[in-house]
Amino acid sequence: MCQSIFMELGKTEAKFFGIVNLPLIEIPHHPSGGARAGEHRADAEGAVGLVAKTLTLGGSEMKKAGVG
Repeated sequence: MCQSIFMELGKTEAKFFGIVNLPLIEIPHHPSGGARAGEHRADAEGAVGLVAKTLTLGGSEMKKAGVG
């Protein structure tokens, strides 16, 4: 899981460490970035399905599903 503002950094770091296909689940709000009440819960609830999909799909299925 990765906050929106760090997605490019996350992709760059994954590539640097040789994990170019690392699936990153984007979370819109940074924990200390001034999110309003309930936004973190909404972020987490929105990511649960993608995390489950990422953990249960193989590489080719992940690409088809648009994960990563």
